[in-house]
Amino acid sequence: MKFQLPNHRLVLALAAVGALGGLSACAGDDVGTTASTATDSTTGDASTTSTTGSTDATETAGTGSESNSQAGTSGETSSTTDPTDSGGEWQPASCFTDWDQVPGLYEEAGELVPCAGVPGGEAILRSLLVLDDVTIDNNGATMDPCVEALCDETYAYIGSNQLPHYDFVQTTPNALTENVAIVRVPLASAEIAGGVEAEPVTVQSGCIDAYDQYLGNPGQATNRDPSYLCAANQNDALYLEETLESGVTVTYSKIACLGTVGLLTNGSPVYGPNEAGMPDPWGSPLLAMPDVAGEPYLPDDLMNGAALDLCGGHTATTMHYHGVNEACFEQAEDGTPLQSYVSASQAWDMQAMLEGECAVESGIVGWSLDGFPIKGPCVCMARDGDGVCTEVKRTRSAWVYDGLGAWSDDPDEEAALGIEGSECLEDSECCSGDVEGCDFRCAYVVAEGGGDGTEVRKSCALLDYAWCTHRYVDRSVDPGTAEFVYLDRCNGVDGADGYAYHATASFPYVNGCFRGQPVDSVTMGGGMGMEPPKCMQGQMMCCGDGVCGGPETADNCPEDC
Repeated sequence: MKFQLPNHRLVLALAAVGALGGLSACAGDDVGTTASTATDSTTGDASTTSTTGSTDATETAGTGSESNSQAGTSGETSSTTDPTDSGGEWQPASCFTDWDQVPGLYEEAGELVPCAGVPGGEAILRSLLVLDDVTIDNNGATMDPCVEALCDETYAYIGSNQLPHYDFVQTTPNALTENVAIVRVPLASAEIAGGVEAEPVTVQSGCIDAYDQYLGNPGQATNRDPSYLCAANQNDALYLEETLESGVTVTYSKIACLGTVGLLTNGSPVYGPNEAGMPDPWGSPLLAMPDVAGEPYLPDDLMNGAALDLCGGHTATTMHYHGVNEACFEQAEDGTPLQSYVSASQAWDMQAMLEGECAVESGIVGWSLDGFPIKGPCVCMARDGDGVCTEVKRTRSAWVYDGLGAWSDDPDEEAALGIEGSECLEDSECCSGDVEGCDFRCAYVVAEGGGDGTEVRKSCALLDYAWCTHRYVDRSVDPGTAEFVYLDRCNGVDGADGYAYHATASFPYVNGCFRGQPVDSVTMGGGMGMEPPKCMQGQMMCCGDGVCGGPETADNCPEDC
């Protein structure tokens, strides 16, 4: 549910309990400036250069040219700042001009003051990128990203225009648009109150419907995410409950199936691990990503898909992220982005992001709507008396790829799902015939097995029904190994500095649920831009705009056809 105020296009997310809301999602993360490496716009391959100003690319991404089919495309042009030249003193951003809208959006808001003087506020303020002097290229148009925060005694109010802080890399049919938003984050997380109505986590058995649907008509999605582990509408229960092997009973708040679960440090929203009903029904866009920067995307025609850029974001009604490449959010001493998209995108390496050694702890890349920080994949587990981290581990999701076939045993399953979970090296091993039209990818996943309980391996993974093809394994009495620590159901862990969510390269990627009580949580909207007003003729999505436009048919879009 998007609220547009006259002349402001101000987007508000309403309360999680009772009222529903929706934040326009917008993501991205490159400065639009040069760095010490340059990337060929059609291959994503990096080569060292000696740059002092801007970087020229042979083509601009998002033009429908060959560059759209390759990982790491950028088309970077210029910016008013160069991340390699930063190093001045940090000063908070002062770019946002719509603070006068706060009282109308949040009636209980107190007096807004600089966050640096508010307990809990400085951490949020200092984590945000300083984008005041950054400009980006949007397919030839110049845009100015902005993110800023002010606080009252209870919340940090983060104002942004939800633009990426790097030159736009178009990977979907949806244009990049500016969407001014004010989102609040609790300065202190709160426990979920006792006595709330909660479903057991076994509600996921609704995935049997997805199994039946896939065997009967794989091209047609179920009418909602079938897992019920995320909230799809106002009729869904908002909480889950389970008793862990440790004996502790835990209540979680569901994240939105299609909507904002947090904000990244550039002011852009984070979404959950799934897309909408098309093109890959309720599937994970990360399973279709290249293994490393420089490899091509599949399919080649990104304008009919849900691919992400190599920072983890793409456009819908706004830009938003389903995953996080930590390198894209590193900060210089003055708070400006440390790297351009060209250089940061080269860190995209799925295997390394899943099991590479952590040399240093990760910083904060965002904030969840329940007030807990979102950090990169490396966690500090212990500090000495001087605050120096003495133990760093990689985090590993406790969700394993189990496959849709785990939900039943239909005699016809072998033909449709027999390849699922098989180890592989190439996509062609998972697809008989046209790889681009195949529902499977040879992707890195976390699977049960190996001496540590799970292992990272390449398997034939179904692109559809992300929540149903993954299964959470309770690790409350199995914390991990000397190299990695398991995360909880929500993808978080208690480290040396308290609880935080961690961005991982396997499901659920960022948040799987909320451990604390969220505010302004979204339970509708978003996804791949499947709702009005961002319908575009010829898109493979059911727009609901009354126009039967292109791949839409009476079968996949009865509203329009």
